[in-house]
Amino acid sequence: MITKLSLAALVALAASLPAPLSAAGESAYTDLVEALAAKDRLMSGFADSAIAVMVGEARRDPEMVEMEEECAGTLDLMGQTARPHLVASHERGVTQYRAQLLELFSSRLSPEEARGAAEFYASDDGRFLISLAEQNESVENVLSDVRGNEDGSVSAAALAADKAVMEEKIRKGGDRTRLAKIGWFLMTADWFRNFQTLKSEMHQLELALVNDDFTAEEGAAFDAALEEAFTAHFEACYAD
Repeated sequence: MITKLSLAALVALAASLPAPLSAAGESAYTDLVEALAAKDRLMSGFADSAIAVMVGEARRDPEMVEMEEECAGTLDLMGQTARPHLVASHERGVTQYRAQLLELFSSRLSPEEARGAAEFYASDDGRFLISLAEQNESVENVLSDVRGNEDGSVSAAALAADKAVMEEKIRKGGDRTRLAKIGWFLMTADWFRNFQTLKSEMHQLELALVNDDFTAEEGAAFDAALEEAFTAHFEACYAD
């Protein structure tokens, strides 16, 4: 089975969630998840990126190269067949990821802290930081793990190394005056100190999303679809 490669993401909330929140408190946590991990943003461009990686890796496989040479369009067909399966699987992973972020925030931040964080990350300065991270994203170490590990998994060390590269790019190339102003604001914000204590757990959830793969059922459905598509493709190819 060709494993799902996630770049760029865990079940319904556990029964151990804190006591029911007030409407205002619940909204603060939900708003924070939306500010940091909006579903549309996590889904946007995923399929194109994942297919590009999948096809790119296939081009490194001599057998796949030979198949493409014998029957042109084989690799494109693989990408087209994979798209709906990748999107559905990633949407499941994103839903789980957002649910666990909500659980983490609800259990570790007060409603006031969550509201402060949500308002910041939804502000111009907060969106500026998120945009900087996206623009300076590094995936070299992650891709090295994907290529080097038989199961295509990514290590915490690889993800951390890419984050370090990203942060260095931001420090060297970002708007230093604006970054300094934002940094000072965060250091004096009541919510920020406690929010920073969640960094390790947030990275673990992100790592789980990066490593999210097809479930057994999803993998079987993809394999069946790929076999059907390839069978028709090669029959038509060799009939010519």
